[in-house]
Amino acid sequence: MPPLFAMSKQISNNPSITAYLLGSLDETESERFDELSITSDEFAETLKAAENDLLDAYVQGELTGAELEQFEFHYLASPVRRERVVFAKAFQVLGEKHAPEQAADVWSEYDGRRPKKTKTSSWFSRLSIFTAPRLALQWGFAALALAFLIAGGWLVFENMRLRQQMSQTQALGDGLGQRERELQEELERQRSASAKSELELGRVREERERLEQRLEQQAAQEGQEADGQRRANERQRPSVPGGINIASFVLTPQMRGVGQIPAISIPAKTGDVVMQLELEPSDYRTYRVTLHDRAGNRTLWRSGRLRAGAAGDNKTLSIRFSAGLLAPQAYVLRVSGVSANGVSEIISDYPFRVVK
Repeated sequence: MPPLFAMSKQISNNPSITAYLLGSLDETESERFDELSITSDEFAETLKAAENDLLDAYVQGELTGAELEQFEFHYLASPVRRERVVFAKAFQVLGEKHAPEQAADVWSEYDGRRPKKTKTSSWFSRLSIFTAPRLALQWGFAALALAFLIAGGWLVFENMRLRQQMSQTQALGDGLGQRERELQEELERQRSASAKSELELGRVREERERLEQRLEQQAAQEGQEADGQRRANERQRPSVPGGINIASFVLTPQMRGVGQIPAISIPAKTGDVVMQLELEPSDYRTYRVTLHDRAGNRTLWRSGRLRAGAAGDNKTLSIRFSAGLLAPQAYVLRVSGVSANGVSEIISDYPFRVVK
């Protein structure tokens, strides 16, 4: 297959170039031909030759069917291309006008070989001597004027093509400038939103710190009140001679899969029970403990906020409640961690059974 852009009649009649001129080529190929018409002088010449052949075919009435419809719909939509069609038709008319003149010249040459019979024939021949050069001169000026007109039209066409290219380049530059401004504005908005988010985050952190300080103060106050109440109760509780006032026990968290729970025995004259609860690892600052009747699932006692103490590498909670709350049955001490915003979360249970 010969190269696409070789300057030959075969290439100028390439169906792809004809389809491109008629606007029936697909968008991808049309864009490629648009670019080649600007970047490749060889292709531009090939395209010009193909366009001239297409114009000649239209003027001579050789286009029919879909090609004729596409030519009149797409090609003639451009004012510059309509001017080219007018020039092509003018050339055709010029050729048709010269044809009778050439025929007359042939006839005059043939007639000159025949003998002159009348005077009128001689007069007509003499008249032809003066009229023929005048007609030739007139047609020469007409051809020259038409040549100038064609050259001027071609210059106008080239000027319009260059202006169109400049307009496209300017439009592309304007589009890139607009996109740059949009991106800059979007960046500014993101920076502003980021600054607002950082400011809001700072306010939230300050508020959280104030809340944590307030909760710590409340926990300390509750602890002080609980200690004061305990000391008051101890002062008011009558002593029992020879009896045991406090019973102390140590409990560990309930382990999974362990069915047996620890049993404790509380002497009859015990006033308070102290429970030492070993805590599982956690990051809570304060805790709450509740005593539940395991059989009836009732809450029998609730502590205030407690702080864990250290027992070696582990943390422990020490609670104290009245021994009168306990009867010979099963119970559960439930430990909940208190977060900085005051929300409690159960972390472990300490079941035990009271026996006589």
